[in-house]
Amino acid sequence: MQARFKKINLRLFAFIVLIFSALFIFDADQLYASEGLDSNLIKKVSRSYTKKFCNSIGFGLSKESSMNFSLQENNQVFNKRKDFKSINKEALAEEIAIGVIEKCGYPIKLSGEKGIMEFKNYYLSKDQESLE
Repeated sequence: MQARFKKINLRLFAFIVLIFSALFIFDADQLYASEGLDSNLIKKVSRSYTKKFCNSIGFGLSKESSMNFSLQENNQVFNKRKDFKSINKEALAEEIAIGVIEKCGYPIKLSGEKGIMEFKNYYLSKDQESLE
């Protein structure tokens, strides 16, 4: 009976040490904070871009002109931030595409998942062109 009790205590102790060591090795607060900062920046840039793009479409500019204008404006505004250069372009393009299709997809004849993918690819290609 006593040997069994020692065995259970030893396993419990090993389990607790394992959990605490994992918490110290992986600083969860730091991981969540860095993910949150990137996510917040993506949302901020996306909202700004979507607003500029949809307003340009509303004023009668073509899709390409609206894209170029919005990219230039957003790059001027956000280039000053050091974390903007390391932003996840795929996640940003996805967020922008969703916002644009929801807010002004009809005038540019894009809708649904297919429209989101098409706009995302178009955005990524134009963003790449603007960097060259």
